[in-house]
Amino acid sequence: MDFDINLMRDDRCTLVRVKGDIDVVSRTRFEETLLEVVESGDPVVIDMREVTFCDSTGLNAIVAANRRADERGIPLCLVALPPRVQRVFRITGIDKFIPIHDTLREAIASA
Repeated sequence: MDFDINLMRDDRCTLVRVKGDIDVVSRTRFEETLLEVVESGDPVVIDMREVTFCDSTGLNAIVAANRRADERGIPLCLVALPPRVQRVFRITGIDKFIPIHDTLREAIASA
């Protein structure tokens, strides 16, 4: 499946909308985009409702962005993970240190 990533900024946060597979092919673009958003200083909400697959390289990109956000005191959270993707986050324990919300409203309120 194709991969796409779009940014939407407002006065509360930057919303990163991801679509498709986050894997070895899309990882570089995904991670670079996340790190650029973190560098902007805005809270980051990553909307993953249209993610169809996320492998370990995608997980590593999210962990790297979260680490950078933590270093800068910038909130970062995930929203609307499909069950298959959420299971990977739960199995790896990433859901213990990166907030995951069910709705966009919850995620933006937490940012």
